Amino acid sequence: MKKKIERYALEILIIISAIGIICTLAMEPETETSYLQHTVQTGETVWEIAEKYSDRQRKPLNEFVYSIQQENTLTGRYIHPGDVLVIPLAVPVQK
Repeated sequence: MKKKIERYALEILIIISAIGIICTLAMEPETETSYLQHTVQTGETVWEIAEKYSDRQRKPLNEFVYSIQQENTLTGRYIHPGDVLVIPLAVPVQK
């Protein structure tokens, strides 16, 4: 009897978890990546530039900074005034 109850409890837990995952996925809007160009100004850092556009991004700020670095193949941590960076943004898909 105890094994039967444990089995049912496990099945219920699995079902509740699956429902939670499905609901979470259904609530997240679909996005696609859009790009814009940003010309670096004196004194700007990649972090500051990411903060400027963070309202148009769903990633945590540190991941967004990394995305900008990857998109622009920045190997070092320095950018210079006049550099043009490509900024990847998450844009909701229009249906």
